[in-house]
Parts: sequence; C-alpha cells; structure tokens
Amino acid sequence: TEARQEGSRLLAYLRRNMFGVLRGARWCMRRPILATSSCARWWSSPTQGAQQLAHPILKGEEEPQKLFLDFSALVELLREQFDGPVTGAQDAEKAAEITKLLRSIRFNKREWQQYTNFVGNRYTRTLVGFDPNFAVLLLSWERGQTSPIHCHMESSCWVKVLDGQIQETIYDYPDSSDTGNPLRLNTEAIYSPEQATYIDDSYGVHKMGNPSMETPCVSLHIYSPPFSACNIFDRVSGMKKLISFKTVYDTNPPPEVLDTANNAGSVKEEAKSKQYILKSVDKISLETFVERVKANLSDPESNPECISALLEKLVLSPDEWERFVHFGERFYTRNLLLLNESFSIMLLCWNTQQATPPHTHGDDKQSWFKVLRGELEMTTYKDDVNERFKLCAEAKSEPEISHKKTIRVGDPVQYEAPNESCHKLGNTSDTDTAVSIHVYSPPYVQLKYECSSGEMKRLPVVHYGEMFNQIEHIDERWRGCDLYSNFPSFRTLLDEAFARAPSDDCPTLHANVCNLLEQIQLNPEEWKAQAKLNASHFTRVLVGQSERWMLILTCWDRDQGTPIHDHQGSYNWIKVLEGQLREENYRCRLLPDSESDEEKAKRRADGEKQYEEHCVQLTRSGTLHTDSVTFLDSDIVHRIRNISGKPAFSLHLYSPPYVKAQAYDLVSGDTELVFLPHEYDGSMTPTEAETVVASSN
Repeated sequence: TEARQEGSRLLAYLRRNMFGVLRGARWCMRRPILATSSCARWWSSPTQGAQQLAHPILKGEEEPQKLFLDFSALVELLREQFDGPVTGAQDAEKAAEITKLLRSIRFNKREWQQYTNFVGNRYTRTLVGFDPNFAVLLLSWERGQTSPIHCHMESSCWVKVLDGQIQETIYDYPDSSDTGNPLRLNTEAIYSPEQATYIDDSYGVHKMGNPSMETPCVSLHIYSPPFSACNIFDRVSGMKKLISFKTVYDTNPPPEVLDTANNAGSVKEEAKSKQYILKSVDKISLETFVERVKANLSDPESNPECISALLEKLVLSPDEWERFVHFGERFYTRNLLLLNESFSIMLLCWNTQQATPPHTHGDDKQSWFKVLRGELEMTTYKDDVNERFKLCAEAKSEPEISHKKTIRVGDPVQYEAPNESCHKLGNTSDTDTAVSIHVYSPPYVQLKYECSSGEMKRLPVVHYGEMFNQIEHIDERWRGCDLYSNFPSFRTLLDEAFARAPSDDCPTLHANVCNLLEQIQLNPEEWKAQAKLNASHFTRVLVGQSERWMLILTCWDRDQGTPIHDHQGSYNWIKVLEGQLREENYRCRLLPDSESDEEKAKRRADGEKQYEEHCVQLTRSGTLHTDSVTFLDSDIVHRIRNISGKPAFSLHLYSPPYVKAQAYDLVSGDTELVFLPHEYDGSMTPTEAETVVASSN
C-alpha cells in the first residue's frame, strides 16, 4: 500500500510534466517497478521533490525559444490553438503543446502590472482576454494568500507564473464513497517566474497560493472552456459546495434583449439556444452596428447624429451578451470591440460602486454612450486645469462639482462634443450591475490618470482578438496608447509606415514615426539579450534594416559618448530605453581647404575654445530621460553622452540607412569621414546586414 501511494504521487507528476507519455496512469500504478528506493527518496520531502520535477525544462528537453508577446497577441495565438468549439478538457497532446507554448512566452511587466489588484483579505482575479473557447485571467496574490480547494468543471486550466512564486497542492478527486473522509494528498509543487503547469479534473482537485510571507505573486490563468461556477472542497470532511464567479463572468442577458412574447419558450431557453427575436425590426445587433460604423461613417464630424441614431437602435444579442459582458472585482471592465483610424468602440461593465477616476478625453475627441443595463451617474467638475489630473478614484477629495446627471436604460444617447471638461462616470448602486457602450472619435483607448501620489496610472482593456474577425490595421497616428511589441513586429510596423510615405523627407512620416516610437514598449528582456557593452567605447547593435531605414540599439557604459558628428543626410529618431543621455546640437562651419600650415598651427595653438568660437556653435542641449523620443533633421550635427552614472540604452532609427559620418575634432579642427561599425543581433547574420550597408553606399 505504501509503495502504491508513492507510485501514485510520482505518476501524477510524470503525467503532468512528461507531456502525456504516461497517460495510462491506472495501469502503470499496478507495476511493481515503481516501488523502488529511488522513488521513496524522491518523496521523502514532497515539496522538495515536487520542485525538482515541476521545473518547466525537464532533463533532455531543449529550452524553448522565447516569444515576446503582448496580451492581444496571446489571445490571437490561443484562438489558433483551438479548432472549433471547445466542450471539455483538452487531450494530453494539446495540453502539453499549450503548456510548452506558455513556458516560452515572455510578457512585458509594464503591461501586466496594469491588471494587478492586490487587496489584504483575499486574492483577486482580473479578466485579460476572452473568447467563447477560453478565458484569460490575471490573479494577484498578496503574501500568504491561497485559494480554496476547487475543481475545474471538466475544463482545462493552465497556469503561468509572472512574478513571485506560487504553490500548488493537488488532492485526489473525491468520489461518492469518499464523502465524510479527508481529501487524499496527491502532490505539491512550487513554481517560479516563467514556469507553467496544467491541470484538469482527471488529475484531481487543487488549491493554489502564494507561499511567501515577504513578496506578492502574480500568475496568469487560462481556462478552456470558460466556466462561471465550480465546486470547492473541505479538506477535512471532503464535502463540496458550488460557488459562482459572477463578478468575472455573466451569461444572463437582461429581459429587454429578447421578445418575451415569442412562443418559442422562456427567455432563458431562448438565450441558451442562441436564438432571439428583437422587439422591433428597427433594432440592430452589435455586429450590425460595428459594420455600419465601419462602412458608412469614416468621417463622424460630418454628421455626429448618425452615430446617435445607430446607438438608439442597438440591442445586444444573447450571444454577444455572453461573449462581451464581464464584471471585474475592483475596477470596471473596459472591453475593446473596435479600433480603427476613425473610431474606437468599447463596452464597459460596471460592478456595484465602480467608477472611473476624474479624467478628460481631450479637446479633439467627441464621444457617444448609451446605457444597456442599470443606471450610471455622470459627474462633471468645474474647469480647473490645475486640479484636473491631480485626483483619482483613491483620492480623499475631488475637484469642485459643477453638476451631476443620472442616465438610465431607455434614456437618449449621450453625446459629448470635443472639450476639456473633467468628469467621471460610475455605477452608484449597491446591488445592481450596469453595462454601457461608448464610441469615441478620434479613437480613445487607454485611460491615463495621475493618482494622488503623482504616479501616472492606466486602466487596461480586455482583449478579444479579432472582433467578428474584422479588426483593421491601426495607423500609429491614432493608436493613442502603449503598444507592447517585439522587434519583429516593430520592424513590420516601420515597413508599413515607410511604405505609406512617398519619400524619406515627408513631414507626415517624421511625425508618424515619432508617435510610433512614443507608443512602442519593447520587452526589456528582449532588447537586453541583444545589448553588448564595451568598457572602451559605446556599442552599436543592428536590430533591424531595410532599404529605407536602419534600426540600431546603442549601448552606453558609464560616461561614454560620441564625438561631434553629422549623419550624412540621414534623418534620425532616438528613443531612450533606459538611463539618461545628454544631447548637444551644434552648428558647425568647415574650415577652408586653402588654410596654410601657419594658420593651422596658430589655430591649434589657440586651442579648443578659439576653434569653438569660430567653427562650432552650441545651438541646443538637453537631457533625454527614459522613454523620451526626439527627432533630428538630416543636416543635424550633434553629440550624445551617457550621464546616468550607470549603463544606458537607446534605440536609434536612421533613414536612409546610416553607415558613415563626418566627425569633428574640437582641438585640431580637423574633420574625418568615418564608417560606422556595428554588431548584429541574433535575428540577422552579418552577411544580410552587409547587403543593406552596401546598397546604401
């Protein structure tokens, strides 16, 4: 019996971590070979042994290639993984494939931090992405917090640790004969950042938690198919209780969505069968609304009443309600449905007592919204620019209120013309949720606000992949929010931006690339893997190129800098990734070639100051901080130095490719045409890069 228990524990880990090779666990557990002394040694300390076996890279398995993705790309990737409707847990092969994929993915901390929500008395769940086949949630665990023991309702569950450590304890799934008996411990494991694991009900029931009493933990959970309730179990008695996740997942459309006079059956039966009849032929579904907005209203300023008229007709179908209506625990949920160069459409879901922070939409945006469920209160503040962004939802006081207004289901569509008014919108009810749909033009996606501590915060969105499979390419001019990306995607965006510009000297191109660089957020783990520091001089690493542009990652050790130089007619964009750089721009006058040897000697004897007075004039200087972006014209002469007191890193984009420069010597007054060496990142070979360099010459 003891040997059988040891074998059962070992097989559970082999089944979960060896990609289903030992799926036939019941047959294997009868084999006496498992009752060995080595097996017993592995389990002399269950937690320690589990840590060894649960490591994501097993012996003999190559470390997966890292994929640097954002949450939107994750949702698209998961959509590709599931072929057709998902009705239950995945088989061992598919479970292993997605587990391995999650182990390889690296997310940007700046992105996932937006979804964290730490509270003192329990862990929290925040919806990140949703599809009928899966739900992606980010869980925030304060020190020592744990979940109850629970099942997964015949769904698959993948877990990836983003920060801290998470401990998993698995118990055998109790059957009817186990009622009243304690749950049997199966295995325990502790997972560290970037590790991933998988479980479904065939492996048992489990609980998860943060084992540390010093640091919080953040984990990403994927459930397929999504479920809105599960059983929790008492460890001592084995008794189970059904609990609901209504704060995250709501599948019940309001009665007004359906024609209750229809003889096909009750509202719930109609919703379940996904068949519905609108109250009037004049009503339109969300899909139709999006299609009409895209097809007919590319210029909303010409007739804003058209948007209002379409919103008046909008009624969500039960299918759309099930797909897009989800409620968060602390913050209201912002579901991004459409984003193109003219509009953004968002469905907002408000739990009880949830509200936006005081904010503005900017003086260039107009907006419309309609309440689909419950009621919302709009609070407008007096126009005090100095107070507008100093307060947020957590602040103890707010700006002086100008007026309040309550908007309910059935009220006319609310329209706001472009203005700078500061306002907040929220659900003041203690018992009822609310749902509203909002249209913004130009697009408005990322709500930024300054909290009382002065820190800039952002409220993120829930990702759905391609809404109705028809999301359009987003022109970087209108994105207006952080774009979490990687080098391959960034290179594609640059190609698209340059392809739309007739020439490199196009002012629109210069502005678009500046905006793109401001919005792009590359994963530090990705670019630091390409960075190469040299104690003698700064280093240039080629990370992208085409016939029209070249992208360089420049690595600066302490106090390293460039000489005064030009760019030989290339335009230059700079983004600081980390640290601080000092930039000085000059206007330089080349000395005549007819200068005699005596004149040269006298000038050199006068030294650098005399040379500067005659040949170099400092026109502008400033400090470039982390995330700052600057653009330099093709005739610029400048120099850059790292003033951080530690290594600094920056991205430099040149158009056309920049392979040689005129360097200026302040002491001698001489100039020299130099060719610029650079190293190569892992995605390009020197041969490929030299081809571009040769063509630019």
